[in-house]
Amino acid sequence: EMLRACLPPDAHRGQAEITLPEGATLTDLIVHLGIDTYLDCSPEDVIREAGWQVSVSGHFETDIRRVLRDGDTVLMMPHISGG
Repeated sequence: EMLRACLPPDAHRGQAEITLPEGATLTDLIVHLGIDTYLDCSPEDVIREAGWQVSVSGHFETDIRRVLRDGDTVLMMPHISGG
């Protein structure tokens, strides 16, 4: 629900196809979508401090500098705490 505010208007069910330049990284995607601004932290801190989990094409990723490839599917999930 939280990330929907950062998705383009044509996103459907929390999913959107995003076009980035060749060589773009997870950092570039986070900045492109404005997630860092929305969370008021650096792109690195989206994963490190805010504890968001990122999956790239089915594999969890912690390296924010990971270069994305054409056709990659990126899933970003906020940290969920129980009680």
